[in-house]
Amino acid sequence: MTRIRDDRQPSISRRLITFSVVFVSATMLVAAVILYLIVASVVREQVDRRLDTQIEGLRGALSAGAEGDAVLNASMDAPPFDRQGSGWYWQVLGSGVEITSRSLAGATIDNPPHPFDWRHTLGGEPQTLDKTAFHGETLYSRTAKAIVGEKTVDITVTSPRSALVAPARRALMWLIPVMALLGASLVAGIFWQVRYGLYPLRQLASDLSAISAGTRDRVSSAEVVELKPVTRQINRLIEQNEERLAQTRLHFANLAHALKTPVASLSMALDPANDPGGELRALVDRIDQRIRYHLSRARKIASGGINAATPIRPRVDDILLVMSRLHADRGIEAKANIPIDLKVACAAEDLDEILGNLIDNAFKWARNNVDISARKDGTDITFTIADDGPGIADTNAAEAFLPGKRLDETVPGDGFGLTIAKELVELYGGEIKLLPSENRGTVWLLVLPNATAR
Repeated sequence: MTRIRDDRQPSISRRLITFSVVFVSATMLVAAVILYLIVASVVREQVDRRLDTQIEGLRGALSAGAEGDAVLNASMDAPPFDRQGSGWYWQVLGSGVEITSRSLAGATIDNPPHPFDWRHTLGGEPQTLDKTAFHGETLYSRTAKAIVGEKTVDITVTSPRSALVAPARRALMWLIPVMALLGASLVAGIFWQVRYGLYPLRQLASDLSAISAGTRDRVSSAEVVELKPVTRQINRLIEQNEERLAQTRLHFANLAHALKTPVASLSMALDPANDPGGELRALVDRIDQRIRYHLSRARKIASGGINAATPIRPRVDDILLVMSRLHADRGIEAKANIPIDLKVACAAEDLDEILGNLIDNAFKWARNNVDISARKDGTDITFTIADDGPGIADTNAAEAFLPGKRLDETVPGDGFGLTIAKELVELYGGEIKLLPSENRGTVWLLVLPNATAR
């Protein structure tokens, strides 16, 4: 037999609601039973009073006749004791005495043996007989003894069982829907209470998801006292993690500078003259590839770029402000056409390094203008960085990304800027390339992942 799997995850709200529904249902059921018993007890008390009143009336109407017999001095057949088969009967039986109600039509009721009751025996208090039978019908009866002259007689007054059960059942018919409505109202109130009570937890989970997605950097302060220590500890852990990441990034940068620059210098120093077979150049190239591979993996882990969401416009404005001051004597006009809501899934420091190298390169070669633009392109952000300088020949485009390679020695630089930018772009799954320019100058196309599409 195939078992049905329950894939639902454990839930605090589901547990609270389930427990509350079971508790409310059990409470409503117990309350309904108690109310039914109370109504039944009140109805029985009312019937007892009516029967006891009839007994006392019969006692008062009995007297001893001339011959010593018990006689009834008044008619006690008021409704409902005047209707045959109604179940409302009375009779007075004793030694030589037999007086019955009109509803009995001359018949008598066989009373069962009376249980001992000292109040009934000594004081004549009415006693209940639950199982009095008459013509196949079970009656509810009350009986008491009375002394008439020198004779002791038994006075029995009965009512139908329906007089006890029917009012309680009618009350139950109203009681069930009322209790059901009350239970439904309580369950609905509990549901909203749980939803409202657990809202701060859902808000905390939403904030953590936003932090993971890179759209927030801290958990907002909780409104409830119970969660304030939790939010403080979470924010403290985030701050500690940022400090560790900053230190790790610094170590990686130092390591990259300490290893890549000597390796690049060694690669440039080797040529066919001192390495005829190329074995040393191949070995240096292999070392360089391994260093780049492991540094890129380590940097990706340290930067957490996949969860970052860095606004582009503020970073570009800051870089342009610095570049404009550095090249203020040349009068270069820089324009940035970037929507304010664009964000890239890239760490802010890495974005500064990528754009800083490209924009710095554009300012170095520009004559009058530098144009920067960015637009959404599906799940990516596409940048265009153009200058009106002399441009780069298509045959030299691939060499621009070689480490330590400088296409023009007259311009200051170390030849590693574009190499670092290309490595960082590829680290985030992006792309950087040189586009052909119709009006000369250099046009860089940069593609980085769109944070809002992730």
